[in-house]
Amino acid sequence: MKITSKTIIGSILMFVGLSIFFGGSIGGLIPTLIGAWLIYAGVKKYDKGSKTTGVILAVIGVLLVVQSLPFLLGIAFAAALLYFGWKMINGESTKQSSGSSYMEPNTTPNMDKQIHTSFDQEWEDFLKKK
Repeated sequence: MKITSKTIIGSILMFVGLSIFFGGSIGGLIPTLIGAWLIYAGVKKYDKGSKTTGVILAVIGVLLVVQSLPFLLGIAFAAALLYFGWKMINGESTKQSSGSSYMEPNTTPNMDKQIHTSFDQEWEDFLKKK
């Protein structure tokens, strides 16, 4: 999957939507984003040679991210439940589909494959009894 600005914005929208849906607020997201930015800025400063400033920024960023860890774990748990629930709902229906699809009216059906249902079986059994 190619990560573009569209996928990043979509992910942020989904994350904020999940946060709001599960009773969280955007206020819990702000310190996490600031902390992540401070970690990023600290690593960049460290790489450019300003080791003391980089370490200080990174440590402050880690503290902010760790502070919001319960919020993030709650969101991760909610996302996992949504994922597995969605997979259970849609995963089974796609595996069990018979392959037949809706046909438009006034079209000729493809009769290569016969579809037998429980009604067909009951009808054949009824005719055999007569």
